[in-house]
Parts: sequence; C-alpha cells; structure tokens
Amino acid sequence: MFAPEKQYTDDTKEVRMYHDMHTGRWWWSTQEELETQKPGATIIPIIISTDKTQLALFRNKTAYPLYLTIGNIPKEIHPKNIIPGYVLLAYLPTTRLEGVTNQAQRCRLLSNLYHACMRKVLQPLEEAGVSGMSVTSGDGRVRRGHPLFASFIGDYPEQVLTTGCFTGECPGCPVHRDELGDYPPDGPPGFRD
Repeated sequence: MFAPEKQYTDDTKEVRMYHDMHTGRWWWSTQEELETQKPGATIIPIIISTDKTQLALFRNKTAYPLYLTIGNIPKEIHPKNIIPGYVLLAYLPTTRLEGVTNQAQRCRLLSNLYHACMRKVLQPLEEAGVSGMSVTSGDGRVRRGHPLFASFIGDYPEQVLTTGCFTGECPGCPVHRDELGDYPPDGPPGFRD
C-alpha cells in the first residue's frame, strides 16, 4: 500500500471500517498534513520493536535486538524466521550497573542508557522523515518516501521503559493505576502525552 484509504461498511459511507494500517486515522491525517508541506509524498510507516527476552551475545557482552518493521507486523518476532520488511536495526546494550548501589539511581541510569541508544540509532530517520528520500517501489516507480515512526511494539516492561511511566501504570493512557480496567462512563481517557 502506498496511500491511505477510507473504507466503509456499506454504500452510505456512514460507518468507517478500520482493519489495516493504511485504513487508519493516523496514516490519513499524517498524509494530509505532509501533502500541505510537500505534495507528492509517500509515507513509509516505520514500526519499531524490541524484545529483551531475545538476548544475544555480542563481543562477550549481553545485548538485546531492536527491530525495524516496514509494512505489516509479523505475528512472531523470531530471528530464525525473519519476514521481508523486518530488519534487525541494532543490538541494545544491557548492563546491571552493579557498581551503583542506589536502586532508584540505577533504574534512572538504565533508562537513560536505553533512551540514549534509541536516540542515536533512530536519529537518521529524523531528517529522512522530514525531507524525504528517493525510494523505488515494487512496481518500479521512484517515489519520494518519508519514513515516519508509526508504532512501537514491546511487552509491558519495554512499554514502561519506552514511555517513561512507572511500573503499574498504563503506558498508553493517563488513567490512575487504581482505575486500570475500569472503562470511564464519559468515554476513553485519551492517550498519554
């Protein structure tokens, strides 16, 4: 898919149908915004995922993989079964920081290490996302593609680390930990900033 689509359940076009990334609101609204700045843009949705359970030994140090997915999300993340469009982007370092005795300081340092690595690894996407880059697609056409961060996939501890919230909180919304699982009567609470 090279462009977003609005699909509906019937010909009256009253009920919109969402089923794949290109039918979602994010792609549609981002495409509209990008078109006002740079007409003729093609969005390349980037999905980032980490899997700390897939530890690897890299130069005698433990590391865990950071994956970049372009297009559909694979059903299982497994290095032996790499799916086209699913690329190992980097190995993120792991450490226990045993020399730091203060637990809170150790947690903060580990979080800072993770975010510094993510910033360094993903930095090249920033300029390419804004300016675009020439990309030849499967149909042979050359388009100006804009690789834009679309989604992050990780288990709960990785979501907490990525969003910077505390364990026990929802990494996606600002609901208080005591209210998790309760659906507010006035509708969804919105997304965490």
